[in-house]
Amino acid sequence: MKYEKINKNYTKIIFISLAIIIVIGSALILNITKAKYKTTVSVPIVNGTIKYSGGYDFKVMALYQHIDDKNCTGEECYDPIEEMPGSDYEINTTKSYCTLDGQEEHDKLYTNDNGEHIISKLKKNEKCYLYFDKIKTPLDVLTGLNKTVSESCPTSFKVAETSKNLICKEVDDFGDTYYFRGRINDNWVKFGQTSDNKDIYWRIIRINGNGSIRLIYAGSENPATSDGYIGNSYSYIKPVAWIEGWVEYNRDNMYVGYEWISGNMHGYGNGATKSNVLQELNTWFAENLNEEFNNGYGEIDKDVGFCNNRSGNNNQKYEETYLDVGGTGGTETYYDGYKRLYNRENPTFKCSTLANKTSDYFTYKSASIGTKSLDYPIGLIDANEVVYAGGVGGNTGGNELYYLYTGRSYWTMTPYATFSGDARIFVVDSNGRPSGSVPQISSDIRPVINLKSSVEFIGSGLYTDPYVIKPI
Repeated sequence: MKYEKINKNYTKIIFISLAIIIVIGSALILNITKAKYKTTVSVPIVNGTIKYSGGYDFKVMALYQHIDDKNCTGEECYDPIEEMPGSDYEINTTKSYCTLDGQEEHDKLYTNDNGEHIISKLKKNEKCYLYFDKIKTPLDVLTGLNKTVSESCPTSFKVAETSKNLICKEVDDFGDTYYFRGRINDNWVKFGQTSDNKDIYWRIIRINGNGSIRLIYAGSENPATSDGYIGNSYSYIKPVAWIEGWVEYNRDNMYVGYEWISGNMHGYGNGATKSNVLQELNTWFAENLNEEFNNGYGEIDKDVGFCNNRSGNNNQKYEETYLDVGGTGGTETYYDGYKRLYNRENPTFKCSTLANKTSDYFTYKSASIGTKSLDYPIGLIDANEVVYAGGVGGNTGGNELYYLYTGRSYWTMTPYATFSGDARIFVVDSNGRPSGSVPQISSDIRPVINLKSSVEFIGSGLYTDPYVIKPI
């Protein structure tokens, strides 16, 4: 029976209601008189009250709050407090623990599939020590990486970024976001291991508006030479028919979806078909990141999503109006990404201009917003993020000198358009520019994940000294 759960920090609000499961063996129950359990003890907490019956001393918890010094990381940086802190603090699941007979037991505090922190299976005389940290802002996270905002960030994105090394500020759906642009060489992260025990390397795309850190896969070999894609090239959808060795392309708007339901412009969830890309990402995640995903500390943010913005209309290539007409069958349709990026370079980090974020913002099943339809919190880069990073779409030349260039074509999650009988999705092409591709053509897959804002790194971010999560 759960009495308390400490919710995720995605909305930056902590709703604390401690969960305690008291397991008393049947043999013990048979040997204790009923009179001993007449007393009910109540312990007030922020949200509700813990109630338990018993005639013994049950020590519940000790609370500690981080002092107001971001550079302090040791045990001396936490002061004891009398009550749980407010919504601007979050529980530190790495430091928090319970004890029995003086022995620390970290498995008593765990994160369930709903993203809730649960304290369970406590025994008589056991005590839990809960540590709380000030919630980091995106700028705090950037500062923790020893990075500062550049002074010469662009106001126009019509030219590829081929020379500068920039960190710039913009706004996404959740607040200020800080993105990496151009010839960045110090945004390498080493996190996780493949199923054959090779280190996994990533590049930081940006610090999201909720403070989480957005990463794109960069390979499992020496990161100086890694292409940064998983497996062989894959189609966005699986070919359904072959005619004399040529693919019969599916000419339907629904195939631009990360998930889709036939005839539904924004289909997802129950009854939806997972794109081939999504299926491959799920398989790769389960094989390579399962330990990082399921451990007690949970470095991977389960609440940040991936934008598959399918807002658009027919016959209007460039006007930024979204009527949600078109988008089904073979109707000529121009999506938000096409309108913003094809020969215009007007990117945005916001997922949608319409109130359809529920269906186009793909999130893990325990998230507080979005589709809540993903089995794992994994996706692809957004074509808007590619332009912010230094690429330019349309008929202009490519960019071999920014950090997203691999010399190969790889998928984004951004719908392009449906015209001339073909549905198209943005790829980063072999020249490093965002361009449209039909979903049955093969391109590489570069997974994208998000790490929690609470993660602390050591290292310089160079490929010879990548950021790694600070050991416990």
